[in-house]
Amino acid sequence: MKTVLYGGAFDPVHAGHIFVGHEALRLMAPSILILIPTGLPNPDFDKRLFTSDADRVAMLRLAFAGVPDVTISDFELSREPRPSYFVDTLEGLCPSLGLDKPALLLGEDQLFSLPQWHRYQDILDQVELWFVPRAGRRRSTSPEVPARALFDINPFDSLSSTLIRNRLRQGLSVEGLVPPSVAGYIAEHGLYRGQ
Repeated sequence: MKTVLYGGAFDPVHAGHIFVGHEALRLMAPSILILIPTGLPNPDFDKRLFTSDADRVAMLRLAFAGVPDVTISDFELSREPRPSYFVDTLEGLCPSLGLDKPALLLGEDQLFSLPQWHRYQDILDQVELWFVPRAGRRRSTSPEVPARALFDINPFDSLSSTLIRNRLRQGLSVEGLVPPSVAGYIAEHGLYRGQ
């Protein structure tokens, strides 16, 4: 059984993340999907988190409720506060993943920046790299970063967590962009408003 690692801030998880997760399970079957919410972001990439770890995990649980073969790893969240480097996460998870190389699933934008990741060559040595295509981005054909596209066209290409946060900040609906259970959680906890 193939293990698929899919990390991200998931702040919040949205319909695009869910579609990618379902497609990975379908196209790489039989497989298990491990969702890895980002811990403290690497300062080199100028990213920040807008909600707590507990909120992001709760939204992931709601979004993937009832989907078999999906687990959520708190590996990055349970480490002491320091920047999250995926190579450390991979080395921590590998003993529990079995002998086969896991698949690492990235957005094409992340694929493009992979050579800037901490010890990226060590990551490439330990995983099969797959990516989710983005419109308008030229495919990486570099032999340095061999990767396969999960599919040809991403129907949620223009959807992002940033877009959802901005809509919520403006008091606009996110219906259809996140599952109803996630929208309900966001409303109940007053997330992303006034940020």
